[in-house]
Amino acid sequence: MVNLKHRLRSAVLSVFSKGNDPMKGTLSYQGDPGLFGPDSVTWRIISDVSGFMAGLRALMVQAAHPEVVDGFSDHSQLHYDPIGRISRTGDYVAVTSFGAMPEVQQMVAMVKKIHERVKGVSSRGITYSANQPDLAAWVHYSLIQSFLVAYRLYGDEPLSNQDADCFVYEHIALAKLMDIDIFIETEEELMQWIQHHNALDQTQSTRDIMDFLRRPPISFSMRLGYSLLFDAATNSIPERIQQVLSLQATRFGKAKGAFFTKALRFSMGFSPSLKLAYDRLNKPYPDNRWFIDL
Repeated sequence: MVNLKHRLRSAVLSVFSKGNDPMKGTLSYQGDPGLFGPDSVTWRIISDVSGFMAGLRALMVQAAHPEVVDGFSDHSQLHYDPIGRISRTGDYVAVTSFGAMPEVQQMVAMVKKIHERVKGVSSRGITYSANQPDLAAWVHYSLIQSFLVAYRLYGDEPLSNQDADCFVYEHIALAKLMDIDIFIETEEELMQWIQHHNALDQTQSTRDIMDFLRRPPISFSMRLGYSLLFDAATNSIPERIQQVLSLQATRFGKAKGAFFTKALRFSMGFSPSLKLAYDRLNKPYPDNRWFIDL
């Protein structure tokens, strides 16, 4: 049983982690609750292993926006290393969710600096810049929605509608830091905004990235777990966006996702970044959160 837990943990980390330690200095900021704090819904949702599916789903949904995906393709290694982008997104989520405010501000400044170089003309002839509020909003809210959807489906405990709305509202604070001028306050508003967004279309970059995500260059031992995550992510995406991405829901996709996230929670516990955040605050860990040294 111990070997099984270790193998599953190692397989997941080898795909989704580049060995970064984005909060290695967080204990220097004793008492700093960060952007959200321990009473937030954000700490509850983001700390769960359902976030692995959320990261993959977010990249898939983001690829449905031509200017966003062409920006990824033209100015990053996304074509060759989309899994690496998921890992970097994980670092961003960990720091902005659980980091002390100086760490949050540093991460936001770094992302904005990178975005300054991401500009051009998309394959459909539209000028883009990654710091445009509308494009930044698509990246931001597709990520937030993916975490919410993943937790709704596969989280460790049920989520009330009130808490779901609170989670969305909490992330207005991060949207403001990212200079986004679209403020979404409720789960329903978020779902409608994503599902009925009028800029979505398929490009060659969309097809290339989705082809890679369907068949990433990973070892045979990792393929089963990854395929379960991919099927779960696919089934959670609205039908209209599935069509843009040339995806089709699979049989038992939700059941596969539930099985895999339960196995992940058994082998990995909850986010080590959450543990560091509680250590920084010198607070006891919640009874429903437990941690494993990775």
